[in-house]
Amino acid sequence: MVQDSTTYYVWIGGSCDYGHKERAGGAAVVIEHNGSIISRDVISDLHTTEFRMMLTLMVKVMQEIPESSDIIFLTNAAYIQNFDKTPTSKSANRTSSESKDASSLAISAESRGKKARANSDLIIQCIEEKKRHKSVGVKIVQYHKSPLLIETHDRATEAMAKTRKEFHQKLQ
Repeated sequence: MVQDSTTYYVWIGGSCDYGHKERAGGAAVVIEHNGSIISRDVISDLHTTEFRMMLTLMVKVMQEIPESSDIIFLTNAAYIQNFDKTPTSKSANRTSSESKDASSLAISAESRGKKARANSDLIIQCIEEKKRHKSVGVKIVQYHKSPLLIETHDRATEAMAKTRKEFHQKLQ
């Protein structure tokens, strides 16, 4: 892929372990600008999903990258292509029960007999942060052909394992 020297290329990947009761989720980014890696970051938490963690990290990245920038998020996760689509009752596929911050949105939507869009709170934050920039987009790339994307998934998985291990150590 030929990169523009002024665009921020943000490789973003996530991981989630649905097989555990405390279901950890994680996400990681590698940020390239002007042909060099300028930053790496990783987050993880319990009782969440990789998509929630990826959207959280997208908000953080858009806050940290200088205003009026061009940003392209590179991923194999098609879910985040809708990071800038205003949540509606028609876009619902499940309630946002996993979201601590969106619980009031889910309750208000359910009281009208509709479901709230999953991760609505984070999508709204992404929409707001996107306004600070010249352009922000998502490009889907092939996982096996993208070493930096593979790195993000590996780092997200490691962060999840660490979070889960620390949780279990506190229980002992």
